[in-house]
Amino acid sequence: MSILTKLRVECSLSLLNKLDINKNLKDVLKDMLKSRLNNLNFYKVNYKDKEEATLALSGGVDSVTSAIIGKQIFDIKAIFCYSKHLHSEEYLDYITNLSNNLNIDLKIIKTDLGKIYKESVLENRYHPCGRCHKLIENEVIKRAKNFVIFGDLLAFGSLSFYKINDDLYRLNLPSFFALTKDEERKILKRENIKISQRYGCLMLWEYHKKNKNYKFTIQRILREVRGRVISSEEGYNNIINILEGNK
Repeated sequence: MSILTKLRVECSLSLLNKLDINKNLKDVLKDMLKSRLNNLNFYKVNYKDKEEATLALSGGVDSVTSAIIGKQIFDIKAIFCYSKHLHSEEYLDYITNLSNNLNIDLKIIKTDLGKIYKESVLENRYHPCGRCHKLIENEVIKRAKNFVIFGDLLAFGSLSFYKINDDLYRLNLPSFFALTKDEERKILKRENIKISQRYGCLMLWEYHKKNKNYKFTIQRILREVRGRVISSEEGYNNIINILEGNK
């Protein structure tokens, strides 16, 4: 384990002591964090006192890993936000089969991204990812109860687990456990789940193809490299795939 990972785990332990959550949940999370320092089987726990948690499921590596870990300690209710601007219709079959394999409840929400598509892709007024991410987050949060789980990798420290309002906590699960993308893939492999996806979504690919504007996407990838959550090689490959895939 790297010094950086150890520091991030220690920050999560410190944060956990400050949170006003169920003592049993706090204790099991503390044990998981301590175990995380030694191995990737840290999520294998026998916890019965499960509270409901809403999980944003996109079907990618981060959210699926979050589901695998989250269901060990929460009663997971997954939400998938579908939009024709992000997904093919076939993707609905994939996400339904995935939730069945994960043995978690799934609710599919149709999400209107028409305004963002028009202003970003057609008018090139801004990069779509920020506004799209925020809109989907809000759709999930307003339906959440007790806890809402997201697959953010870079929200370390106090941003990994915090109170949104009097009734809801947000847990950015991969960040809380200081996971890297490669470690997430190892967890998925152990659970016999294989995910092979190209970087981005339909809207982003169309935005790149139409507007030839790659700067912000590349900055997002480099931010993950600097945060040591993806390797330099993976960052390089993502950038090359973006540039070569949108000629």
